[in-house]
Amino acid sequence: MSRKDAVVLASRTLALLMAVWALSEASSLPGSALSFLHYSNQEPGSPAAVQYWRHLHFVTLCFLVTRVIGFSFLSRWLYNGGSDVEHLFLPSELQERGDHN
Repeated sequence: MSRKDAVVLASRTLALLMAVWALSEASSLPGSALSFLHYSNQEPGSPAAVQYWRHLHFVTLCFLVTRVIGFSFLSRWLYNGGSDVEHLFLPSELQERGDHN
């Protein structure tokens, strides 16, 4: 197996892992959205505890969506490969040493 084949194998393996993480995080979206909607439907003059829970679930939902999107983009980038991914897994210094051996 050549070094380039090893890089492709490693990047596609990580892409699969990132896709699984994105799907795993996406499975938490309905529960997180439901929790946020529960507290967002409370009266505006509600106690401080309800406002705290509303903000907490909003921040949690936002970060969850951000993780799903980030894992998805990272997965796609790693799967497509290219020179950037190859440089990530095999920096040019290591490529030069490998070419001389």
